[in-house]
Amino acid sequence: MSTPRTALVRLVAGREISVKLRDKGFLASTAVFIAIIVLAVVVPVMLEGDTPEYTVAATGHAGAVAEVAVELGGAEVPGLPAADITVIGLEDPTAGAGGDPVDEAFLRGADAVLSSDPDGTVVITAQENVPGDLEELIAAASSAVTAQDVAVEAGLSADQLAALTSPPQPRIDLLDPKPSLPVPPELVIVIFGFLFYFTVLTFGASIAQSVVEEKTSRVVEILVAAVPVRWLLAGKVLGNAAMALGQVVLIVGAGLVGAQAIGEGDIVAQVLGVSGWFLAFFVLGFLMLACLWAVAGSLASRIEELQSTTLYMQLAVMAPFFSAILIRDEGPARVALSYFPLTAPLMMPARVATGDAAAWEPWVAMVIVSATAVLLIGVGARLYSGSVLNTSTRTRLGGAWAAGGRA
Repeated sequence: MSTPRTALVRLVAGREISVKLRDKGFLASTAVFIAIIVLAVVVPVMLEGDTPEYTVAATGHAGAVAEVAVELGGAEVPGLPAADITVIGLEDPTAGAGGDPVDEAFLRGADAVLSSDPDGTVVITAQENVPGDLEELIAAASSAVTAQDVAVEAGLSADQLAALTSPPQPRIDLLDPKPSLPVPPELVIVIFGFLFYFTVLTFGASIAQSVVEEKTSRVVEILVAAVPVRWLLAGKVLGNAAMALGQVVLIVGAGLVGAQAIGEGDIVAQVLGVSGWFLAFFVLGFLMLACLWAVAGSLASRIEELQSTTLYMQLAVMAPFFSAILIRDEGPARVALSYFPLTAPLMMPARVATGDAAAWEPWVAMVIVSATAVLLIGVGARLYSGSVLNTSTRTRLGGAWAAGGRA
């Protein structure tokens, strides 16, 4: 059974949530983010597509080049594109019947015709253009056939030819190998970092704006008469925190559903492995800063003053974002920032994503951020209590702190 205070906080939080759900800007931004995440997952797979298929007609010496191109296209040779090549031999009895063999080859659906000059140069004939990957495969095949012909003339064995054309590659030994992941951890960090930055900045500015609007319209005086100031602040923060977390979960969930739908289960497993830490630190980071956003709004007496009262809050949101995406190499600075309360909400999950954090480190950082959040919530509540009812002039921090102590 809920207490009167709990009921009041829930009532204020419900009011904040209902206002957000009717906000067209909030709904539009959420829809746009979901679309961007889904497209970012689906479009690369769609662009990658299936292995291209080509039909090549060949005659004489060029036939050997075409056959080697078929092998190269299906062998997944590093540095060469993959392609499914079908060869039409122009020596076929049906080829060239009643006309030019080249024209007949194109009538049979050939994308290109291979022939050779008297000096052995392979000639590619096409109607309009030669696909780049097909040209690359034929060029590699022509070089391989030429090397083989030269080796035969020189009396080299097959092993000697292989040693010349395919020398053994250097062996790689890793002392501390990182697991092979379907998505670079740096990309995961940027995505979650941008979500944190955008969400905290958007909802924080919304909290500050709603507070100053309530002050300028004198609605806050009615609210405070019905609800104690601290519980009004608690409901406002919790309502916006619930909507912010819901938006992030919805966006991340849409991306995971899209990845699962196109068969990228490895991506889903990787993101799920780190998203829990990102979401946990997101909640703590949001609660740590949300009260201060409300204070920034309460210090202003009109909308025009928000730019100056929220300046430091904007910097506080930028700091973890830029730290996480710019400091990528593990070192003392990265480790220290992963424990510093302001940057830990992104830096510690980033270290988890890259596999640099020990199993116990996120828990320690979470305790530090939680303790800081409790401290800042207390400070924010006192400043908010001392400034929210001052609707005539801009409130200074010192005056808000002194007034809050008397509230």
